Amino acid sequence: MAVPIPRGLARLSKALVWWSRQPVLVTQSATIVPVRAKRRFTPPIYEPQFKTEKEYLEHARKAGLVIPPETLDRPIHVACTAGIFDAYVPPEGDARISPLAKEGLKQRTERLKKNVTSRLSIQKIKEYDANFKTKDFPERAKDIFIEAHLCLNNSDHDRLHTLVTEHCFTDMVWDLKYKTVRWSFVESLEPAQVVQVRCSSLLKHSNVYGQVTVRMHTRQTLAIYDRFGRLMYGQEDVPKDVLEYVVFEKHLMNPYGSWRIHGKIVPSWAPPKQPILKTVMIPGPKLNPGEDYEESQGEAHKPQLV
Repeated sequence: MAVPIPRGLARLSKALVWWSRQPVLVTQSATIVPVRAKRRFTPPIYEPQFKTEKEYLEHARKAGLVIPPETLDRPIHVACTAGIFDAYVPPEGDARISPLAKEGLKQRTERLKKNVTSRLSIQKIKEYDANFKTKDFPERAKDIFIEAHLCLNNSDHDRLHTLVTEHCFTDMVWDLKYKTVRWSFVESLEPAQVVQVRCSSLLKHSNVYGQVTVRMHTRQTLAIYDRFGRLMYGQEDVPKDVLEYVVFEKHLMNPYGSWRIHGKIVPSWAPPKQPILKTVMIPGPKLNPGEDYEESQGEAHKPQLV
């Protein structure tokens, strides 16, 4: 026979059963986990196959490879010299004194003394240029001279670079921008002649340059107009006698080099050049807006420089 359970104990047993079925809550303490830094790759160290450069070159030759030598130096091309070395000194009164006069004979004797150095230089030039002859060179120099000055009429700078050196190019085209040049060759008053020949080396003894000074007595016309078409210098229809000492230079070491104009020698006794006429502005009366200017016939104004 079953024993009756009190009501209070029955409720307590139910509560215990329900509590036992609930999940157990366990509190965990906070812990710090260290983070590892990013791992870097270090390449392994290999021993070189060839310890010296000589072993590497020998191995390359056996394999049939030709390795050119590497140089850190950059090549420098010096096309011309910076000036005229041992410049020719023209005798005073040249082209005005008769060769039969006393002073003319004196000039001839001084020229013969200087010819000794010129002959040695001619032999040096012939070692590199076998076709060089002092008898034929004046005509060749005359053609180069005429063609170079005709390039200024057309502003053909590309062709001018092949006829003159870099040293002379800046002197010929200086201050000619926005200007018009009209130059022409009329005739030769005297045949051109070689008066001096010099050779010199630059940087190295094997880097030889040759310079030939040619005397030219010609008749030319020259006129320069500004950007407004106004005459600045010379006249086109008035020829003038010009005595010039033109220096031609060639890089003898360059097999493709050619004779080019390098400069001109201006003697100290040469007459002064004609002054350049600058563009002027004639000032007029101040006009109000809408008024017209009527110049009277007897009124004249003085020109004023711009």
